[in-house]
Amino acid sequence: MRTFLLGIILCFTLDIQIFASGDPWPVGGRASGIANTAVTLTDGWSLFNNPAGLAGSKQLHVLFAFDSRFGIAGLQSVGAGVAMPLKQATVGISVQKLGDALYSEQMAGIAFSHKISHVQLGIKANYVQVHVGDLGTKGALAMEFGGIATITPQLFFGAHVYNFNQAKLASYQDERIPTVMKTGLSYRPITRLMLNLEAQKDTDFPATVNAGIEYQIVSQFYLRTGIATKPGIQHFGVGVHKKKFHFDYALRTHPTLGLSHHLSVALTFDRKTQATKASNL
Repeated sequence: MRTFLLGIILCFTLDIQIFASGDPWPVGGRASGIANTAVTLTDGWSLFNNPAGLAGSKQLHVLFAFDSRFGIAGLQSVGAGVAMPLKQATVGISVQKLGDALYSEQMAGIAFSHKISHVQLGIKANYVQVHVGDLGTKGALAMEFGGIATITPQLFFGAHVYNFNQAKLASYQDERIPTVMKTGLSYRPITRLMLNLEAQKDTDFPATVNAGIEYQIVSQFYLRTGIATKPGIQHFGVGVHKKKFHFDYALRTHPTLGLSHHLSVALTFDRKTQATKASNL
């Protein structure tokens, strides 16, 4: 407990965003490796980072992620989800948990995403539950909405707002789940290279600007790096994507608190292939 309390004190003293009180926390090793500049990505992990991105994927995704922050047990988080394309849209279900017996957050959500011409739109409803020791548990419904637009074949714009309904956790001091707004650009001059720039504003923290790079060295191996401001946190990551199995790892280095690790695994299945096999039986 002493280690956990020390970590909390350090985090607030140094003005570090630790995603408490219902804040969304990034999920997926790919996003973490590029400094969480994920607002324009279109993969299964969009279920957690921007539901609009789900419409860009035509596969069934089964997802699991684990994040260890600064080696403090009370700041570890896990996330799991399933995203499935339908005829006219993509739907997803997710669950997340952060913390321990002293302080914890749980979140369960359902997302819906649709693509119209060059624009992808997504909405998600999350039930957020916060538990604080002997003080009890509070819960609220937080809504999020996002969009991704293809400006040119190489340039993409994304925007996302979490808790646009400004859900309230408790009447005492009007305690609300923070509203988080993100917007960003992604430039992909060649197939193997992606350059991302993103700005984020949390109602409880100063605005940040993040930048990330992903480079595909060979067909199945990716290298990633990025930097986040306030404070300056460096991100590094690798990814191995082999057919249906995707493994991603990210390392974050904080100038004072040290290292954080993020692992994620995804299984993907081609829905059309599965349907064809079923019809041939």
